Amino acid sequence: MPNSSSSKKHGQDQPEFSGPIPISLRTKMGKSEDNDKKNSSKKVKDVEISVPIVYGNIAFWLGKKASEYQSHKWTIYVRGASNEDLGVIVKRAVFQLHTSFNNPTRVVDAPPFELSEAGWGEFEIAITLYFHSDVCDKPLNFVIYIQISSLEVVSRG
Repeated sequence: MPNSSSSKKHGQDQPEFSGPIPISLRTKMGKSEDNDKKNSSKKVKDVEISVPIVYGNIAFWLGKKASEYQSHKWTIYVRGASNEDLGVIVKRAVFQLHTSFNNPTRVVDAPPFELSEAGWGEFEIAITLYFHSDVCDKPLNFVIYIQISSLEVVSRG
């Protein structure tokens, strides 16, 4: 009689990592229109800041709770390089998931700038960071490629 068993590539407590990938935000700040008022939230002429940002994902195999289409719990994140609070400069993060997800456009308006889902597969996620107006007027766009393996089923005779 054939005997079927499942083997896993990763233990339930052993995460799969894809990242972190460092990027650096560099922006020039323009001169404020109103020079008479002293306000720390106004732009300053010709000041350039650089903020290191990392992004990536982590995935955990769900073990006995895994199904054919929901084999991993995964999280995609955008963080400060030393886990600093990005809420000071980032206003919102928009994650554009694959169209097979319900509500594929996800908006995160406050730190932590991350989202979690369950599933498996290979797909790209486009991420757009919007900054507070006193930091940068232009959004930052980047793409991360996700590769999460499904369960392997091994048949033994």
